[in-house]
Amino acid sequence: MQEAFLHYIWQLQYLNKNDLKTEDGEDVEVFDPGTLNGDAGPDFSSARIRIAEMEWVGNVEIHTNSSNWYDHGHEEDAAYENVVLHVVWRDDKPVLRGDKTKIPTIALQNRVDKSLIEKYKKLVESPTSIPCERVFPKVMDIVKFSMLDKAAMLRLERKSETATQLAKASDSDWEGVTYHLMGRNFGFKLNFEPFQQLTNSVRRKILLKHADNLTQIEALLFGQAGFLDHGIKDDYFKLLTREYKVLSSKYALENQKISKSLWKFLRLRPANFPTIRIAQFSALMYENQNLFSRIVEASSYDEMVKLFEVKTSDYWHNHYRFGRKTARSLSGMGKDSINNIIINTVVPLLVAYGKFKDEQALVDRALTLLQQIPSEKNRIVKAWEEIGYKSRSALDSQALIELNNNFCLKRKCLSCSVGIEILKPN
Repeated sequence: MQEAFLHYIWQLQYLNKNDLKTEDGEDVEVFDPGTLNGDAGPDFSSARIRIAEMEWVGNVEIHTNSSNWYDHGHEEDAAYENVVLHVVWRDDKPVLRGDKTKIPTIALQNRVDKSLIEKYKKLVESPTSIPCERVFPKVMDIVKFSMLDKAAMLRLERKSETATQLAKASDSDWEGVTYHLMGRNFGFKLNFEPFQQLTNSVRRKILLKHADNLTQIEALLFGQAGFLDHGIKDDYFKLLTREYKVLSSKYALENQKISKSLWKFLRLRPANFPTIRIAQFSALMYENQNLFSRIVEASSYDEMVKLFEVKTSDYWHNHYRFGRKTARSLSGMGKDSINNIIINTVVPLLVAYGKFKDEQALVDRALTLLQQIPSEKNRIVKAWEEIGYKSRSALDSQALIELNNNFCLKRKCLSCSVGIEILKPN
């Protein structure tokens, strides 16, 4: 028996309360089960309960076995002194307060409908990635929409936390926060880590000193990324190498250089090669010295897209890597890549800044952006579509990803509105 299930039973009072008594035979009446506590301390707070002739207002602690009280060391924690009722599945040991008085205990072992227990076990022990996939189509749409709204906001809050922490560490330098966030996400999934190291290695303040010279920005970024270490004969490579030699000496960057071996090319389409992404990132920094301000000022999705429609230097119009010319003409970032950057960088940034400024309008703008971007296409979204839920926008797909990763896969069905609806007693 899992404590999460007992929390669910107690919170919704899905127990037989006829002749409810403590293990010592005292009558119990529950007026309010209390509020579930997600932090440290007793499981439920502000419960209102009558035991015998006395009405109590206080905390309720829940365990599988009453002996878990001592297993968890609650007898040494003052936070548990105000527990007025101990709710357990099985009472296997008396529990005493610090003053040696016995804490009233009720056992649920014979008070929960067996069909409800079986339904819960069947759900959480399902072999499928979405445990409720067979009954999901039967759940009312309003329940699904409510859970997706919750999942979307949880995802936004968690993703925006990185921006919030960067802002705290930089004394609210939001332009710097944007630089670091944008840099790491330009690496997308495979080159996230080396791109993050690159923006840590080349500080934004250094790039600003060369904001009017795209070649020098490229030299700094490609040099620190380790791509200028091996001699290539074309003129562009030689130019960047000369520039980097001067700049790396000027700013003492040599010891912070990233190993070229960290960058991944395998299984990437050429348009997604890290060399192309660095060239695009260089162009973005060149054309937008105050990128954060421009993001905040952009009033529509179309304006936001235009910020990222930057043109790389001519060399990268017909090269994917140094020294390897291609007949195919390369343009700037594709629409899918721009949408990915908006979803994973711009939106969390706006949410974090909106909370920092206490401006709900910025959070609402972030949500509107997600609604205007087509749904992402991946295996998770496809799995939901196969059981009947059509993702209409990036807001939907982000919610479905959150629901899959942090509810379904972790079998947190009792924290999900859909799971709670499915588990309602008949």
